[in-house]
Amino acid sequence: MLTIFGGIGLFLLGMTMLTNGLKEVAGEALKRWLNTFTKGTFTAIITGALMTVLVQSSTATTLLTIGFVSAGLLTFLQSIGVIIGANIGSTSTGWIISLIGFKISLQTMSLPIIGVGVFMSLIAPNDIKKFGSVLAGFGLLFLGIDMLQQGMGSAQDFISFESIPADSFVSIILLILIGLVMTVIMQASSAAMAATLTALFAGAIDFNQAAYLVIGQNIGTTATALFAAIGASVSAKRTAMTHFLFNAITAVFVTIGFTYFIKIAKWITERIAGEFDQTLALAIFHTMFSVIGMIIFLPFMKIFANVLMKIVPERENALTKNLDDSLRQVPSVAIYVSYKTLRDIMIHLTNALKLLIAEKKVTVEYEKMMLEVEEAIDQTRDFLNLVQSTSSKERHQHICILHTLDHLSRLIKVLREQQKVEAIYFQEKIMIKWQAILTDITEVLHDEEKLLEISIILEQTSQEMAQERRIKRAEYFERSVTSEKALEEAVSKVEALLWIDRLVYHYWRATARMAEFQALEQEVK
Repeated sequence: MLTIFGGIGLFLLGMTMLTNGLKEVAGEALKRWLNTFTKGTFTAIITGALMTVLVQSSTATTLLTIGFVSAGLLTFLQSIGVIIGANIGSTSTGWIISLIGFKISLQTMSLPIIGVGVFMSLIAPNDIKKFGSVLAGFGLLFLGIDMLQQGMGSAQDFISFESIPADSFVSIILLILIGLVMTVIMQASSAAMAATLTALFAGAIDFNQAAYLVIGQNIGTTATALFAAIGASVSAKRTAMTHFLFNAITAVFVTIGFTYFIKIAKWITERIAGEFDQTLALAIFHTMFSVIGMIIFLPFMKIFANVLMKIVPERENALTKNLDDSLRQVPSVAIYVSYKTLRDIMIHLTNALKLLIAEKKVTVEYEKMMLEVEEAIDQTRDFLNLVQSTSSKERHQHICILHTLDHLSRLIKVLREQQKVEAIYFQEKIMIKWQAILTDITEVLHDEEKLLEISIILEQTSQEMAQERRIKRAEYFERSVTSEKALEEAVSKVEALLWIDRLVYHYWRATARMAEFQALEQEVK
């Protein structure tokens, strides 16, 4: 029993290292692919499958999908295709284990790979270290399977599946539940699949029992997403619901037609291997499960998407609705969603300022909008505190985001100062001109291709404002000395000018950093 636990532990550790390494190696490329190749339903499915095969993690693909839906780069309908594809791609682990894991001496193969990987992680240059994590993870994964094989050899002594043969309704339900619980406990469908394959290979269970366990595991793999969706963003909740309903409905169909699907899996195995190979047949059955689900759902995807959008509606006026904690696992997505959130915050803040200028006083609506912005800034800062960027591009974008956040925070402080209303009355001409620029800013934030253009305009405006402040400040004080203007009024006008100067400056710097972020985003490696 301890050998089995140790084997599962090594497998999970290896899978985590492998997935994290692959995400670091190919994360930015995956992000570009997802944005480029998900325009149609079939391309979305193929993209989801290929991405999951490459990073060996349907969770990573799902998180990227959530991020892109949150950022408005993917529609929810497109995201369903990616999730279906990710489900198909996640079955690749079973193929790797069945084709390689039981055909060679895993211990002989895995130990040198682990050694090379660890040394690469320790002494190789920074650009090569991430490949060391991939190698070490791959080696640990197969070492875990080797230990599972050793443990499963004596599994019949303490785990008896003879009492639950797959020939009655109660036994079938029990086997499905066992498969579900296995995945929930291990928190990884790939580990549950590895344990099932090794148990089948060792003779601890028969083929039909293994197949029913796989059905349960496919339902159980949705548990992590469902738990994570509690209190998460709307996109995360919809994704979790999509994953659960896809697997649960497919499980019902596969269970009803179990006998026929088993025959098909055996027939395909004999055509591939020339004889019946139980472990390969189980990997084929696992893939068939997801393909059958795809066939069932494809004709009804639009209806399915509309139903889910009604079940999980959008939150109203939630500036931070897309800041899902689970996105932190994929820094490139977390940083991009943070950027989109700051863009929405800036639009909201600009609308609040336009309202202040139009009303010429602090209204209840203005206060409400400012409180929403302040709360959103705090939540964004908390979200970014736990994001760890890895690549140089991500770090550069991360820095741009932090600078934007800082200037928005300073903008809020400026808009909380007493001089805001005085500026509207004492510097009416300047504020009318500024109101027109604010309208341009709002339009540009919705059309980000002109961000650099508005940033340059704001830089010029800031420089002009600084010059005007210097000239008029001297002019106001000179007039107050000759008694043409009262000193108190002169001071108020100067304070109003200083307030507008700070306002324009922080708007300029915030948009400049956002334009810098966008320029980095459009770079092709």
